[in-house]
Amino acid sequence: MTHRHLLLPLMLLFACSTAPAGAQTILHHDGGATVADRKIDGTRVERAARTTLAPPSAARPLATTTPAGAALCDATPVAWHGLPLPDGEDGTLSPLSFMHAATLNNHGRIAFAALVDDAARNQGVFTADADGLRIVALGCGPGGGSGSSDACGDPSPIGGTFTGFFLSTFATPDINDAGDVLFLADVTGGSAPRGLFLYRATTGTIVKVAAVGDPSPLGGTITRLGMGSMNNVGTIAFLATTDDGDGSDVLLWQDGTLTKYVAAGDPAPGGGTFWAIGTEFWGFEDGSSIAGGPVPGINESGQVSFRGYVSGGVAAGGLFLGTKGTHEWLVRAGDAVPGGGTYNDFGAPLLNNNGEIAFFSETSDTSALAWVVGKPGQWRRALAPYDAIGDGIAWELAYSRNPMNALADNGDLAVWTRRFMSDSSELNTLLVSHADASLDVLAVQGTPTPFGGSWGGSMDGWPSINQANQLRVGSATPGFALSADVVLTTCASSPDVIFRDGFDGGA
Repeated sequence: MTHRHLLLPLMLLFACSTAPAGAQTILHHDGGATVADRKIDGTRVERAARTTLAPPSAARPLATTTPAGAALCDATPVAWHGLPLPDGEDGTLSPLSFMHAATLNNHGRIAFAALVDDAARNQGVFTADADGLRIVALGCGPGGGSGSSDACGDPSPIGGTFTGFFLSTFATPDINDAGDVLFLADVTGGSAPRGLFLYRATTGTIVKVAAVGDPSPLGGTITRLGMGSMNNVGTIAFLATTDDGDGSDVLLWQDGTLTKYVAAGDPAPGGGTFWAIGTEFWGFEDGSSIAGGPVPGINESGQVSFRGYVSGGVAAGGLFLGTKGTHEWLVRAGDAVPGGGTYNDFGAPLLNNNGEIAFFSETSDTSALAWVVGKPGQWRRALAPYDAIGDGIAWELAYSRNPMNALADNGDLAVWTRRFMSDSSELNTLLVSHADASLDVLAVQGTPTPFGGSWGGSMDGWPSINQANQLRVGSATPGFALSADVVLTTCASSPDVIFRDGFDGGA
């Protein structure tokens, strides 16, 4: 399994540094897979990892951009290639952080799935912070979706043992401030082959949220599961398909109780009905598939953000906010995009605690594709292809995906781009777009990191941000390690929340 997953990232590392500039692209997901999806008009499509865009007539200027790293007060690697596993476990971590995402809580702890080198228990779900690496669950075999019967993994709450975990963007584990972790996993020898599970940090136990074959609150049986988002009281909003339906719906879980939140066939606000909520499906070699997205978001008051397609309504689809089960439109297909064009389609809506969302939008004008932030009447364009950033332009952007929540309560949006520079080079760049439209550039490919080595030729496209002015970035880090998950702290932090440097070295 290690060789299969490692080959593509290594090729990307060489390609990023040596290939001539190509067409501008949008990064839909990590890796080389093709995902079955449906568009807002109902058309069935196969979405590759990257979509090519037409060139613009000219670059568009943005507000003032700070020099790279000027707004950065700390950068601490918390997980990296070669880091030994704790608790007497064999092997070393192989996170492939430059292409696999992680989530971040308000205490600077991340959650992620990763491979393990030189051990029979060769994969797992982990958390990490300045105090070290922690194991949530370990498995073994060829990986999630392989149909493996390897039984050396940790015990599963549905019987049997964990086998494969899912490293791709669509299945990134979520973490809350208690350190609880939500994750998808395959199981061998249990009552179901796959489940969505919750690790409870206070007890060190794992419970089932839902499993394939469970009764669905819609009636019938859950036949496909997807990932979800979680808040600090343990409410989980996730995707699931009932009776092999054509899409997936949003279910809620709280303390063992499963309920429907919104589903195809429900009435849409203002008239019409939802005909689709989740539309992406990822297929695997064992013949199974997973509901990949768009994953809903959830905040601390229990509001849920989701994308919905509508028939017979005020628009063909858009983004919605649900409050205590009552849904409202936030943005509709056909609405004007800040900066020009109108919305055609949408990525997942990332949600903060003020009811604001951030999302990547497909538009009628290719050059108006954009990350947009705000709420009705207060929208701003955060970043779009061909926007000027220093001595370059935004050349590649990533689709919005939960649970990697990149939107803070103060309106800051963490966003990755690959910039096309004036010398024709391309540079991975992590930045923060503020509510006043200014940008802080925090990390740039080829520049030194504060902890040794440099930011490498590949960087994960889905950063996360918290309320303590911290961001998680995954990157190749040559000179330090093949890759590392790093928590950055911006200088806006107050002294009592600045991330302490617990880094103690490592290869």
